[in-house]
Amino acid sequence: MFTSVVAVAFSFLYFGHRNKMALQETIRLAMDKGQNLSPESIEQILQSQAAPQKDFKRGILLVCLALATAAYGLLDGYDSTIIGLSMFPLALGAGYLLVWKFDQQQP
Repeated sequence: MFTSVVAVAFSFLYFGHRNKMALQETIRLAMDKGQNLSPESIEQILQSQAAPQKDFKRGILLVCLALATAAYGLLDGYDSTIIGLSMFPLALGAGYLLVWKFDQQQP
């Protein structure tokens, strides 16, 4: 069980890092080829990477993961360790959903 949690966390971190490196490489290649990148265009590229919908999607995904883990703990003879472990993704998911909600309220 612990190994799968570590594998999922590693996957998120690895693919997030890989996407950031690919974006930096694309910008670097564009600048090397003489493309004129204004600060506004770079800001627009960075804003597309930090879309507020990502917080919503991550929050829903983590809440669903927590519910599935808790259901497994209940079906496995009320294993309180697994049910307690499900509180971690639930708290993270709730945090992402709160950030998404507060970002929507800002003008």
